[in-house]
Amino acid sequence: MNDSNGVSISVEIRQKQFESSTAERGTIELLKEKHYVLDTISETVHVAGDTIQTWNKVTGQLIIDQMVEGDMSIFDLLTGDLRDVIFGQPIVGQNLVAMDYNIPSMGYKGKMTLLKNGQPKTIKIIYGPDQSVSVAVNEYRKGDIKLYYSFKPAAKEIIDLR
Repeated sequence: MNDSNGVSISVEIRQKQFESSTAERGTIELLKEKHYVLDTISETVHVAGDTIQTWNKVTGQLIIDQMVEGDMSIFDLLTGDLRDVIFGQPIVGQNLVAMDYNIPSMGYKGKMTLLKNGQPKTIKIIYGPDQSVSVAVNEYRKGDIKLYYSFKPAAKEIIDLR
């Protein structure tokens, strides 16, 4: 997933929170570990080091926050930050490799499927009863990083939580 020119991924994200479910398409650009952007129709999340900026495109609100040391997200799995991840035995198919995993420090578990070249196909994180996030990769391109560098939101309101 890591490339010196960055990686751009077209994804479909499904989130389940108890009885509520959402699905939306977006683009993830991974520049390097702790440097990425997720852009959907309603919001953009920009991470640069330990600073997270979340821009709500509907309300124009920009929230600036700081990463919590030790927290893991789906982006850590995408960028290869797997230091706290315990993988189950891989199941190797003709074109795909599937693996269950656990992140004991967070109480998370999930499953990922990869193409044999290492490109992710699906990643699911289960972070509580009836609570999960799934990312399905529709398109994968090396380079073509535009959103990360052009992030300059026209915020109507800025909330800095750092």
